[in-house]
Amino acid sequence: MVRRVARSGNRVRFDSKDALLAGGVDVRALRYQRASQDRKEQGKSVGDQGKLNLAEVTKRSWSDAGSFTDNDRSASRHAKKDRPEFELLIERIEAGRGDVLVIWEMSRRERDLAVYVKIRDMCTKVGLYFWLVGGVLYDLRDKNDRMMLGFQAVQAEWMADSIRDNVLRGVAMAAEAGRPHGKVTYGYRRIYDQRTRALLRQEPDTELRTATAVDGTVIEYSHAGVVRDNFKRVAAGVPLITIERDLNARGIPSPEGKTWRRGIIRKQVMNPAYIGKRVFRGEVIGDGAWPALLDGEGVYWACVQLLSDPSRTTTRAGRAVHLLSYIAACGVCGGPLSSNHVNRHGWEGQVYSCLKRRCAAVKAEFLDEYVQRTVVAWLSLPETSEMLSALSGGDEQAAQARAEAVRLRVELEEWRKLGEQGEVSAVAYARAEKGLTAQIAEHEQRAQQAGMPPVLRGRIGEHAAQKWADLGDQVAVKREIIRTVADINLLPAGKGNRRPFGGHRLRWSWRF
Repeated sequence: MVRRVARSGNRVRFDSKDALLAGGVDVRALRYQRASQDRKEQGKSVGDQGKLNLAEVTKRSWSDAGSFTDNDRSASRHAKKDRPEFELLIERIEAGRGDVLVIWEMSRRERDLAVYVKIRDMCTKVGLYFWLVGGVLYDLRDKNDRMMLGFQAVQAEWMADSIRDNVLRGVAMAAEAGRPHGKVTYGYRRIYDQRTRALLRQEPDTELRTATAVDGTVIEYSHAGVVRDNFKRVAAGVPLITIERDLNARGIPSPEGKTWRRGIIRKQVMNPAYIGKRVFRGEVIGDGAWPALLDGEGVYWACVQLLSDPSRTTTRAGRAVHLLSYIAACGVCGGPLSSNHVNRHGWEGQVYSCLKRRCAAVKAEFLDEYVQRTVVAWLSLPETSEMLSALSGGDEQAAQARAEAVRLRVELEEWRKLGEQGEVSAVAYARAEKGLTAQIAEHEQRAQQAGMPPVLRGRIGEHAAQKWADLGDQVAVKREIIRTVADINLLPAGKGNRRPFGGHRLRWSWRF
């Protein structure tokens, strides 16, 4: 055996393959295993690789200097996840703690040609010249071995790109056909052929499950039922945080099997899949090959309209304690009214006052009582009922506008495909995209403006007062109704004015 010590003093360097193979325990072998996907979470592929690599090391009586495994991690240039074990391996190589790198095949280590070249040069620089790939030993100093390894690296990258192209093509074809893709949408289940494992259908998941509430009560629920209830409550104006707390208090696990969060509920009730629509690249491109979970599209669009309202970003409806804080505004400077606790001149209680400059103030009980009485009276008027009922007739117009927006999105997707295939020029595609995008925005705005506001449904007419009373302490829903129907501005009382609080202190305008 011929060997010599490296200048750094950290590595036994071998002059040839024969010297390495005869080195025995003096040879330090670094093993690496990787698999792109592990759907069953069993690590079977990396496990098999580890056994094969260890067998190669044991057969040659080499010392095992470390094993590094990245499971469910891609090595292509399109990878979205880091490979922490691979980074540790690189650190070990740079530190001069190995003599040979053992992998089962080139694609298990790297599918990005640029990264392969970088690692090859790094190994050459630090003196790790030997790679054992699938039982075959290569020396990076040998031009023929470098050519073979380079060929395998090019092949691995080509294979990764081919797999990606095939996957994307399959996804696009599935989208065009309306077939579901990816993880099962919460509230649905998929039925597969027991022999071929081919997808037969996707249907609402009505299977009854049990959950234990915080108070120890055992309840029954279904995934489909949870989804329908979430839609119903959001459309009725119930805050997301209230729904979140209720689901967690009932012990119902979230789609991920954990606790519910407002973001999960928001994403759920804005998902077009629940009205049977197929989404591709973030856009609705047509009908899906599964039944809608909701009875009609009205409740879905009501939720979208409610949660997309820009004015919701300025308030915290779910945490609201006071009826009109940050909804009513100052009639002098336009700033919001905030609620403050006051103890002054022998009187103690809540007061609404201008947040910016204290231009105007009023006892909260006076303003709350007057506004509620006025809003309920307006909701009870026959002419209000007629007007809002006429708006509900716009639901059909809204549905038509949304359908047209979906059709235009499909057309835009077809233009995009033609552009990718080179069948239309970039200029023609850009013009088509600009025109279609403008039309889509126009129809979506028309759909949003048509129809009765969801929070008012069932709360107008002769039963308005009773419906309001039924809300009880649901302050957030009452706030949503008030914000929907009126703009309220508080005016200063004026010095020395002892006139009782009334309409003269408000600048009031109805939104309808």
